[in-house]
Amino acid sequence: MTSHPVLPEPIYVTRPLIPAWASIEPALRAVFESGTLTNMGPWHQRLEQQLQERLGHGHLSLWNNGTNALLGMLSQFDLSGEVVVTPFTFPATVHAIATLGLTPVFADVRDDDLTLSAESVKERVTEQTSAVLGTHVYGNFCDTVGLAKVASEGSRERPIRVLYDGAHIFGRKAPVFEDATEIGDATILSFHATKLYHTVEGGAIVTPDADQHRRFRTARNFGILGEEHNTGVGLNGKMSEVHAAVGTVVLDHLDQELQRRADLAARYTERLRDIEGIRILSGDGTFHQYMTIRVDGRIRPGGRDVLRQRLLDHNVVSRKYFFPLCSDIDVYRDLPSARGLDVAERAAQECLVLPLYGDLPASVVDYICDLVDDFAGE
Repeated sequence: MTSHPVLPEPIYVTRPLIPAWASIEPALRAVFESGTLTNMGPWHQRLEQQLQERLGHGHLSLWNNGTNALLGMLSQFDLSGEVVVTPFTFPATVHAIATLGLTPVFADVRDDDLTLSAESVKERVTEQTSAVLGTHVYGNFCDTVGLAKVASEGSRERPIRVLYDGAHIFGRKAPVFEDATEIGDATILSFHATKLYHTVEGGAIVTPDADQHRRFRTARNFGILGEEHNTGVGLNGKMSEVHAAVGTVVLDHLDQELQRRADLAARYTERLRDIEGIRILSGDGTFHQYMTIRVDGRIRPGGRDVLRQRLLDHNVVSRKYFFPLCSDIDVYRDLPSARGLDVAERAAQECLVLPLYGDLPASVVDYICDLVDDFAGE
């Protein structure tokens, strides 16, 4: 094993894109001088329009975070009973289902991209199923055609809604959606600071249906349509003017960040793609939110955790993402559907996200690749 000097400072999985203060300060000054801090003011409206222009398809409503967007999306369809969902996702996806009194039913994922398997979903659908909620993992889109087909099969009194957690997908070069099928009935986006594009904290809901879009916009403001007109139950899901202003400035720098990440991801790919037992899951395509590898446990049992510790020993912080599976969380592990998720269970033991962000030095990418290469050669 080659000896490598330990990096003097930790290298984290990601760092938020933070434009120079000279770019942000005028926007924030304008917000505070205006006296309008929230309630869908001019910065909110401006950012919503700019994001809309990148979509390609669908209608976008801004929300104050991705979790509220999830709750808002689920709450505005007539759902009851069960929602089939992936276990290979961030807990917020499943927690939103449970919070609304719905029952999460886990289905397995596809081995190639770890998104929800239409075949497994079909096995889990019952007369109690009202929706399917898939997650576009690492920027890899679900089998949107297959899931739509499963949802449309059979005779039912009510349709099975096809919904998506798209927290990982906003940030690839426009358009975000190639067609309306990729959106399903609705998709949420996350603009949290850990994402490639962020508003510090924020989110959005996208839908191809104009009437549904109007319902989402009303639901984010307590169901209020006017000063004396309230249509029903809603949330406080409005994005503040401060967050919208920061997001507007960040958006101006997004394409540069994308290009820097693409160059670094290409460097990772060139070094890692031929290493036995290491498979690249994301970073080498059109989306560069994450650089994710999979360490084949059949070749190196427990190898992912060994590699993660090796990196950590050298001040490189990688992440087991997603781990644990949502089906292994205490409140869900006793559900009947928490068993028989073989593909997801193996993936949770093998996936590792490596550092990737625009300011990451290329020399550090080479350093990380050297550590992976040495690990694989032992």
